[in-house]
Amino acid sequence: MSQEKPFTVKSFQDYLKEKKLMGNSCDECKNLMIPPRMLCTKCRGKKLRWSQFRGEGSLETFTIVYVPPSFLKDKTPYAIGIVRLDEGPKVTARLVNVDVERPETIKMSMRVIVEYMQEGTQPFLAFKPA
Repeated sequence: MSQEKPFTVKSFQDYLKEKKLMGNSCDECKNLMIPPRMLCTKCRGKKLRWSQFRGEGSLETFTIVYVPPSFLKDKTPYAIGIVRLDEGPKVTARLVNVDVERPETIKMSMRVIVEYMQEGTQPFLAFKPA
């Protein structure tokens, strides 16, 4: 992967626009992080590199949002979940193609896959049932 992009939110979003789920890995302790960080969250090391994730995992937990930030007020209700990627790290993302009116149908540990989406020109990370 290209080492030219800094480990920033903007770079993370640029990769989402390219339909790539990118985080980083620590050369010192092999920790994987998503979204990318400037320092390793495990050993505080600075020898980091971009790492691409497959975008598959399982749902750890979720919530239905009824009172959103103002820029999402016309999108409610919607679901947000924590997904454990198959490579190990957890990431928070929107859940799509789920029935938010019937949250009992959304199951813990269900398999999910990445869905690359946009609100206007802004990309965001989402997962849908596999």
